[in-house]
Amino acid sequence: MEIKTVSIDQVSLWDKNPRNIKTADFKRLKKQITELGVYKPLIACKENGGYTVLGGNMRLRALKELGIKEVGISIVKAETEAKKIKYALSDNDRAGEYDEQQLAELVYPHIEEISLEDYKVDLGEAIDLKEAVAEFGPDGPDWGAALSGLPDGDRAPFQQMTFTLHDDQVEQVNRAVKIAMKLGDFTGLENQNRNGNALAFVCETFVTEHGQS
Repeated sequence: MEIKTVSIDQVSLWDKNPRNIKTADFKRLKKQITELGVYKPLIACKENGGYTVLGGNMRLRALKELGIKEVGISIVKAETEAKKIKYALSDNDRAGEYDEQQLAELVYPHIEEISLEDYKVDLGEAIDLKEAVAEFGPDGPDWGAALSGLPDGDRAPFQQMTFTLHDDQVEQVNRAVKIAMKLGDFTGLENQNRNGNALAFVCETFVTEHGQS
């Protein structure tokens, strides 16, 4: 591995990069770079007389729009497409997770110095690549089962759920979760995500009260 500084014109986006970014988040990224500078290199491989970025494509886009002339890159050897994918996945792998309470306690004393809206944190449960391929791959669940060969009992017992909500609905969901946090004891459970436990508690209460299965 070699780390060097090169002209940004020598560095290209990976045309197979599977990650996207929303407009608002891209503006946040550029604002962070403007304030904090460039403090880590992009991951790139030598290709076509230049360098192709495997980790940091969104940052490269932001740097180019900000008019940055040079960029630091960490050069890796990726002889095959599979190796490129491995580097890209590794660069974005969620190996750790936030403790929500500790995070809030860390930031709270400094809220006058930190624009909280400029940063987002991921408090959801990560899923492994096998599950993502099984759900979204071209052959659906059957392809995933063929790849895994694992019985259901060996699959991680967590799932991510995504909803689209109006701002008013988001406020109601947040209020419901906060109330549930005060009513339920969500410590010592297999699912360490307290927000997820609280939301499940709200749903369970609703179903119980309305007598529906």
